[in-house]
Amino acid sequence: MIKTVIFDMDGTLLDSETLSRVATDYGFQEVFGRKLTDEEHSKLIGRPVQLLMKEFYDQKGEIAYLKGREFFEKHIKSISPFEGVIELLNYLKERRINMAVVTSSHRDTAYLLLTMTGLIDYFDAVVGQEDTLYHKPEPDPIIRCMEKIGAISENTIYVGDQPYDIIAARAAGIRSAGATWGSGIEEILKEYNPEFICRNIEEFITVVRKA
Repeated sequence: MIKTVIFDMDGTLLDSETLSRVATDYGFQEVFGRKLTDEEHSKLIGRPVQLLMKEFYDQKGEIAYLKGREFFEKHIKSISPFEGVIELLNYLKERRINMAVVTSSHRDTAYLLLTMTGLIDYFDAVVGQEDTLYHKPEPDPIIRCMEKIGAISENTIYVGDQPYDIIAARAAGIRSAGATWGSGIEEILKEYNPEFICRNIEEFITVVRKA
């Protein structure tokens, strides 16, 4: 029986990936005079963008990130939950299933987005980039979250849209659901063998009922 659901945020709960990509391109264009290629973008998805930008592009990369973050914050009100997410959270709440968020975004950004979209009160914990030394695909953020809310691995599932989510969940000793109702791509997620693939909210509700 599932008693705890931990969600990824960007691309799973919130339709924020498009703005994130546009913002990153804006910052990169400002500093380097070009946009990121699709391959470069793919290396940033699901991981702490600020750290990777500095790792890949040195100090100028961090400057580009900061310019992109300014753009992101100016347009943040365009972000909303995916269709059906609020209904899903209400369903889980009615059944007294604990909920939390583990994200590679900064903690303050996560709280801002979840508050702005009306989701924050559903969650018992939000674990962001600053909360652990190591990040997805390492299991540390999920383990930290489980410790904060007293979750037991046998009764916990992690829901995310990227391969790093599946890898991190497995390393943390819990089940995973690959969500393709948002930014996730089914063919890619299947390669990482999540316990479940959920093409829509209804399929995830079925998982919760039966798992």
